[in-house]
Amino acid sequence: MWVARADAGYLFGGLTKTAVETLKGVPMLIESADARVRRRLLPETFDGAEEEAQWRRHAVPELERLFLSRAQLVRRDLAGLRQLKDVDVWVLLIPDSHVNAWTSSLNAARLALYELAELTPELMDREGLDQAAPKQREALLRIHMLAEIQCVLLGDVEVDGEGEWSPDDFALD
Repeated sequence: MWVARADAGYLFGGLTKTAVETLKGVPMLIESADARVRRRLLPETFDGAEEEAQWRRHAVPELERLFLSRAQLVRRDLAGLRQLKDVDVWVLLIPDSHVNAWTSSLNAARLALYELAELTPELMDREGLDQAAPKQREALLRIHMLAEIQCVLLGDVEVDGEGEWSPDDFALD
């Protein structure tokens, strides 16, 4: 996978079929009705039952609308995925104006994957991959791939004009 800055945003290329599947899963993870995901994305915020109920009544619906609008925007950008001619490698443009929605969506998707795969903090450590079950290993690799994309979008990874960023650690195929 590589990334380059374009006038319109970030161009991610060399995306494998698995990377594309992972990215296409982001909106579905955000929209998940699974109780574990909902608890993780919308945790309890107050100790008192009355305050918590009021927060859930007033704030949660707006937060859910925000999650849905971000998922729709990410889904629209994903519709622009382009396959390179005669190979199973893909390219995606994330416009600068969509970076905030993407970073938030990637983070929410990572949290959802963590819950759905029943991961623990110990499994998130470097040595944890060896202790994880096969489905957990897959979730960990997907979480780390999404984190790398998030780091690029947040500016934590320097991207030169030549697009010389290419982590080889994320070969899920």
